[in-house]
Amino acid sequence: MNEPRTAPIRQASPEVRPHGALTRRRLWQLGAAAALADRYGARVMMAPADWDLLASTSPANAPTRDLDIADGQKLTLGGTTVTLNHTPGHTPGTVSPLLPARWRGRTHTAMLWGGTNPPAATANKETYLSSALTFASRARRAGVDVELSNHGFADYGLERMEELRSAPNGRENPFVVGTSTAQRFMKIVETMLRGRIAQDQQAATTTATTMAATNAPTAACC
Repeated sequence: MNEPRTAPIRQASPEVRPHGALTRRRLWQLGAAAALADRYGARVMMAPADWDLLASTSPANAPTRDLDIADGQKLTLGGTTVTLNHTPGHTPGTVSPLLPARWRGRTHTAMLWGGTNPPAATANKETYLSSALTFASRARRAGVDVELSNHGFADYGLERMEELRSAPNGRENPFVVGTSTAQRFMKIVETMLRGRIAQDQQAATTTATTMAATNAPTAACC
């Protein structure tokens, strides 16, 4: 969360106070969220699982527990309503928003997949897979046609930003990918996770076979 390149945010009244919704618990995000809360009175939102994990680890510069995010919760800021979906796996409290977007006078629906790198444990990968399948279904029902990632290097987002920067008056927006391509993005996530889970299972089978062979009694000689 970088310092905005606009006029400073003034202290707001409670009904229009800015909100910061953390899509996952990461130290650099926590420090920024705490700074925004302290400086501007912003409300900080995070899924309960990540608030709980934060309480158990007590990292420096973390925000004070404030608002919990519920799965499917809608957050309205001005005239924009964002739907916050709990998609655990990358972290226990990862959140993936669905939000409206406009380009050249047309309204679109965007998704922001909240976590990119799969976790190490097989059980957490399985949780992550379940989240991906659920979120893909919700995105399909919502008519998502804009794909965003919180890591621009993972989906050619940085290149697409440069494409927009180089032709700001162009008719096409590279982030408006269409509903089928948005679903394909989530299918790639699903396929990747199924492959990682299969690798884990194969490694566990190989390890068990090796241990069984090592521990097997040897025939007595003579």
